[in-house]
Amino acid sequence: MRIKVCGVTRPQDARLAAKLGAWAVGMIFVPNTPRYLTPPQARRVRAAIPKGVLAVGVFRHVSADELRRVVNELHLDAVQIYGSVPRGIGVKVIQAVTLNARPLRGKMVLIEPARSDADRRAGRGPSLKAQRAAWDMARSWRTTGARVILAGGLTPDSAGPAFRLAHPWALDVSSGVESRPGIKSARLLSAFFRAAGA
Repeated sequence: MRIKVCGVTRPQDARLAAKLGAWAVGMIFVPNTPRYLTPPQARRVRAAIPKGVLAVGVFRHVSADELRRVVNELHLDAVQIYGSVPRGIGVKVIQAVTLNARPLRGKMVLIEPARSDADRRAGRGPSLKAQRAAWDMARSWRTTGARVILAGGLTPDSAGPAFRLAHPWALDVSSGVESRPGIKSARLLSAFFRAAGA
């Protein structure tokens, strides 16, 4: 099972995620969010992501120029984008989609439950009802050829059921393995990888 550990703010968490077998490590470049990285923080985290693990930058409604600047400066392997995707980025793209989106055939997409702006700013996960709606969507997209990455409030307790019920291409975890926003718990992170069968 591929696992992307997102919202990483510390080098030691990036190293632990890689050691546990993470497919990708996500760094958030969305201002005014709990896991936002300043340029110096981002450089330290990026340096801790080993070769063979995708270094992913997460962006929301970003300009093409700013996106290319960060990609080039940090040598990112992929970007995860909320909003329109600029052309000619030169790296892999994970397109975040809404729950009413049409299937993006053959694309790498992130499906996560709907959350209020307040919950998003506070780094809180979605409701169980919203999670189940995302799982249903991920399952329905399996036949489209889209590589679905399922996200949104996943925890060690929900990792196994999410995988069994939705059969995504990958799982994305952030708040569900933290002791506080941006600080990963080694115990919870290890438990998540065990629960997902990684």
